[in-house]
Amino acid sequence: MSWHRATSLAAVVLIAGLGLTACGGNGSDTKGSDKPATASAAPGTADAGTPSDAPGTSGGVKEPEDLPAGLPLPDGTLTTVTGDKGAYVLTYRSDDPKALIADYRTALEGASYTVVDIAGVFTATSDKTSVSIATSGNDVILTVASM
Repeated sequence: MSWHRATSLAAVVLIAGLGLTACGGNGSDTKGSDKPATASAAPGTADAGTPSDAPGTSGGVKEPEDLPAGLPLPDGTLTTVTGDKGAYVLTYRSDDPKALIADYRTALEGASYTVVDIAGVFTATSDKTSVSIATSGNDVILTVASM
């Protein structure tokens, strides 16, 4: 039980640190980096209105290949991805972020994640994965940490 609390707290801290970094630019500045920048894209979806658990690409932004198997992903336009090796912040743009979050919460619960509300955001945990979700305007910020 303490792992879930610790990873939930870590996810919230990761949102605060990396999420602000993701919100600070459009992901196209590669100055000082040897890695290519991310660009706008829409994630793969199983069908209209259903979050997907398959990595998607479109327009340049690619969901990380090492996301946990079976992790549902929100509907929306993937705008940035930051992080590496099991710790990512994915930012999605949505015209209706409240509806996107409600649908995503349902998808996580359906995938056997335990969902807990913490200080205006919610976290979802499974055996080896912690997901934290927050919003900023029309952006939905998803922080994923896995062991």
